[in-house]
Amino acid sequence: MSTTLTPQGLGGHLKSLDIGKPKMAKANVNAVDIDWSQQIGRAIQRAVSIVGLSHKEAAAKVGVDEAEFSRWLTGVRRPQLDKLLAVEELRWPVIESLARLDERVQVDTLLRRRTA
Repeated sequence: MSTTLTPQGLGGHLKSLDIGKPKMAKANVNAVDIDWSQQIGRAIQRAVSIVGLSHKEAAAKVGVDEAEFSRWLTGVRRPQLDKLLAVEELRWPVIESLARLDERVQVDTLLRRRTA
């Protein structure tokens, strides 16, 4: 005795699988991990405070308005690292602050005084 199963005999389960109907994968490439963005923003804040600039002064040096700079610091927008690193006095503090985000990295600061 053989039994043939049809979609109707399975209670419509096979119909719900949509077999044979290709679907586009959906991905939101603009979605940002908010926690990570906030960590980067805090690193930039740390760098700005190391240099002793206000947010307004840092924004002006970087070449963005204060509102945009604030969005970088809060993690709402991705910072433009090329603009941050182009400001010589912010370059190393930003690099150091970003390096500190990785707990596997040990950051040692060495100060040398140049003579002459």
